[in-house]
Amino acid sequence: MKYFVVLLLGSVFFFSSCFSARKAGKIADLKVDAKEFSFGIIRAYFEEDCDRVYKSFSDSIILMDGDGIFSIEGMEDKICESVKSAVRDNSKTIVDYLAMYQIKMYTPLELETELEAQLPDYYIPDPSDVFYVGGALKPEEALGPNFIWDDMFVFMVRREGSVWKIKGVSG
Repeated sequence: MKYFVVLLLGSVFFFSSCFSARKAGKIADLKVDAKEFSFGIIRAYFEEDCDRVYKSFSDSIILMDGDGIFSIEGMEDKICESVKSAVRDNSKTIVDYLAMYQIKMYTPLELETELEAQLPDYYIPDPSDVFYVGGALKPEEALGPNFIWDDMFVFMVRREGSVWKIKGVSG
């Protein structure tokens, strides 16, 4: 009987380890997909492709700074103004951005624990939520030119069905 318990506990531990590894793998895959979508948004900023960015928004957007949730209906001009202001120096390219800025992808829990970010009470996390945080210069570039509007490079994406959407913005 002792051997059975030991074997059973070993099986539970093995199952638990496999489950944790599978969950970590799913999160890593989710972040890769979210990053690919997010890079498309960043590319659209550099190309000033307002239409692409506007169509990438969910119907309702969560303002992560505490101002609530709002509909994007009728906001196309305002969003386009923001897109055209995202890159302050038109001589810079996405290659410059990738070379000079830190880019991190966070789950909501990672954002709260690693960055000690306070998420608004009205925000209800979805398992597919991933935060793109790419508004800070790399440490070695700290004295370099800051050529972006950093708020535009911090946003949350969510998979809605089979399509990624921008669901949250810095505000």
